[in-house]
Amino acid sequence: MELRDMTRLAASLGAIAALTLPAVSQEKPSRIAWAPSYSGSCVDCSLVGRNMSGWNISKASYPGADLTAANLRGVQALDANFDSVQAVGADLRLSDFSGASFSDAILIGSRLQGASFNGSRMPGVVLTGADISDGKFIGATLTGAQFQSSVVHNADFSAANLVLAELSAADLTGSVFDNAIMTNVDLRGANVTDVSFRDARLAGAILDATIGIETANFEGACGSEASSFPTGLDLPDCGAPQTLAPDAP
Repeated sequence: MELRDMTRLAASLGAIAALTLPAVSQEKPSRIAWAPSYSGSCVDCSLVGRNMSGWNISKASYPGADLTAANLRGVQALDANFDSVQAVGADLRLSDFSGASFSDAILIGSRLQGASFNGSRMPGVVLTGADISDGKFIGATLTGAQFQSSVVHNADFSAANLVLAELSAADLTGSVFDNAIMTNVDLRGANVTDVSFRDARLAGAILDATIGIETANFEGACGSEASSFPTGLDLPDCGAPQTLAPDAP
C-alpha cells in the first residue's frame, strides 16, 4: 500500500472512531462564520454533529473541516469548497452541491440520496459504504473516487470522468454512465442490473464477476485489450487513450 493510501486510510479510521464517542463535542469551533443563508469560511474547524439542514452556504469555503455525523440535508452549497473534509456518517440528502469541490473528501457511510453534484470536482473522494441512490453527478470529476460496497441506485453519472475509480461490490442498479470516461475503472463484483453504459469509454476497465451484466446497455461503448470483460461481452477498441489527467476538472 502506498504512503498516500495509508495516510488516507488512517484518517478514515479515525473519523469512524469519532462516531463511537459517547457525546458530540460542544466546543466552540475556531475560525468560523456560520449563519443560515451565509457564505462563510470554516477552515479545519470542528462541526461534528452540527445541524445545518436547509442552509444556503453557496460559495462557502470549509476545507479540512470535520463534519462527522453533521446534518446538511437540503442545503444549497453551489460552488462551495469542501476539500479534504471528514464527513463520515453525514446526512447530505436532497442537497445541491453543483459545482462544489470535494477533492480527497472522506464521506464513508454518508447518506447522499437525491443530492446533486453536477459539475463538481471530486477527485479522490471516499464514498465507501455510502448511499448515493438517485444522486446526480452529471459532468462531475470523480477520478480515483472510491465507491466500494456503496448503494448507488438510479444515479446519473452521464459525461462524468471516472478514470481509475473503484466501484467494486457497489450496487449500481439502474444507474446511468452514458458518455462517461471510465478508463481503468474497477467494477469487480458490482451489481450492474439495468445500468446504462451507452457510449462509455471502458478502456482497461475490469468487469469480472459483475451481477446482472446481461441486462446492462453497452450500446456505443468501447474497451481495450487491457479491459477485463466477462465472457460474451465484446466491445470495440476505444482507439487512442484519453489525454485527460486523473485530477483534471
